[in-house]
Amino acid sequence: MKLVSLLPSATEILVKLGLEENLVGVSHECDYPESVQSLPRLTSTRVNPSLDSTAIHKSVLEVMKNAVSVYDLDVELLKSLKPDFIVTQDLCDVCAVSFSQVEEACRELLGAKIISLRPKMLGDIWNDVLSTAETLGVKQKGQQFLEEVDVRVKSVRDRVVKAENKRPNVLTIEWIDPIYVGGMWLPEMIDIAGGQVCIAESGQPAPVVDREALTNINPDVVIVKPCGYKLDQTLKEMDLLKTQIPWQDWEAKLGTRFYLVDGNSYFNRPGPRILDSLEILAHCTHPDLFPEFGEQYADGIIELSPRLETP
Repeated sequence: MKLVSLLPSATEILVKLGLEENLVGVSHECDYPESVQSLPRLTSTRVNPSLDSTAIHKSVLEVMKNAVSVYDLDVELLKSLKPDFIVTQDLCDVCAVSFSQVEEACRELLGAKIISLRPKMLGDIWNDVLSTAETLGVKQKGQQFLEEVDVRVKSVRDRVVKAENKRPNVLTIEWIDPIYVGGMWLPEMIDIAGGQVCIAESGQPAPVVDREALTNINPDVVIVKPCGYKLDQTLKEMDLLKTQIPWQDWEAKLGTRFYLVDGNSYFNRPGPRILDSLEILAHCTHPDLFPEFGEQYADGIIELSPRLETP
C-alpha cells in the first residue's frame, strides 16, 4: 500500500499509526519526524516563508485573489509515485494544497483514493486518527492512540482540580500582523488546561482582532505561537509584536505572563502532537501544577519577562 500525505499533521498521523514505511511522498512542509524529510516533495509554496508576518499575510491575500491555492501540486510526480491513498484536508486553502487541486489530480490517477481530514474540535482530531486507521487497515493502532488520549487528557484534567477554581484568562496568538487569536480546538484545550478563554470560540476559525479590542480584555497568560513559525522566526518579530498588543497596559494592571511557543511544531497541527501542545498549555497556565512539562518541552517554550524581553 502506497501513501501520500499532503500536510504535516497527516504525515504525523500516518507515522503514529505505524505506516511510515508506506509513505512514498509528502508535502514541502512535512518535517516531523525527521526521517520523512528524505521523501519526495509533492508541493511548493507561492509565498516566500522568510518574509515577516505582515508581508506574508499581504502576499497570501494577493495570491488568493488570482489562484485557487497558495500552494502548487506536482501532478506529474504524484502520477509517478502511483499512490493508493492520498491524505489531505478540505478545511483551509492556506494550510495545504486545495482540495479541488487534489480531486483534479486524482481524476488522472485511476484507483487512487482520497482521505480528507476536516478537524475543528479536539474530538474531530481524535476521530480523524481513528477513521484513517480504519480505512488503512490498522484500526488497532488507532484505538491505541485513543487510549493514550484518554490517559493524557485525564491526567491534565485531574491535576487542574488542584487549582481550586483559579482559572487564569488565557490568550493565544496565532499570527502577529494582523493579530489572529487561536480558534478551532484551542478554546477547548484552554478549558481542559484550567484556563478561561479570551475572545475565541470553540470550533470557529481564528478571529482577527485589533489593538483596541485587546485593550478591553485582561489576560493573565499570553501565548504567542504563530502558525508555521519556529521560535527563532518569532523572536525576530518581537518589535512588531510590541506594536500590535497593549502589553504595557496588561503588565501594569496584572503582571501578565508571556510565553513564546514553537508554532511550527505545536498547537497548529491537528495530529498526535496536539497532546504535547495540551501539556505545554497546562504548564503555561498553571506552572506550579505542571513544572515537569516546562522541562520536557523546554526547547519549544520561552518565557518572556514582563517587558517582553528574553531571559
